[in-house]
Amino acid sequence: MKTKLILAALVLLLTAACLKHNNPLDPYDNPDIIVPDQVSGVQCFASQAGSANKYVEVRWIANPALNTDGYYVFRGLAYNSDYAVVDTVATNFCNHGSEAWHSVLPGDYWYKVSAFRDVYDGYGNFLGKLEGRRSEPRFIRVPA
Repeated sequence: MKTKLILAALVLLLTAACLKHNNPLDPYDNPDIIVPDQVSGVQCFASQAGSANKYVEVRWIANPALNTDGYYVFRGLAYNSDYAVVDTVATNFCNHGSEAWHSVLPGDYWYKVSAFRDVYDGYGNFLGKLEGRRSEPRFIRVPA
C-alpha cells in the first residue's frame, strides 16, 4: 500500500510538472502578444457549370495590418468535418483551384478562414505563427 501511495505521488508530481509550460505564443502568459482578429464576411464563389478548370474564389473582410500578417484557408467536406489548410495567402482573397496543386472537383465543400500573425522575440528571432479563431464555415457547391 505504501509503495502504491509513493508511486501515485510521483506520477502526480510528474504530471503537474508537465502542465506548467512556458509558451512564448500564449497570449495569457505573454501580454505583449497581439492575437489576430477572427475573420468575418467570408464569401465563396464557384466556377460555372461546364468549366474545364474548376475553382472556388474565397473572399473576406481584411483584418487590420496591426494584428494580421496572412491568412489560412481551410476546406472541409461537411459543416462539422475535419478541415485541411488548402492555401496560405497574404491578402483577403484566395482562388482555390487556380494552381496545379489546388485540386477542386465538382461537389459540395465548406470553407473557413483564419488570420495569423508572425511573432518574434525581442532579439528578432522568429518564434512562430499565432493563429486567430477560424471564421464560421461557408458552404459552396462546385457544379460539374
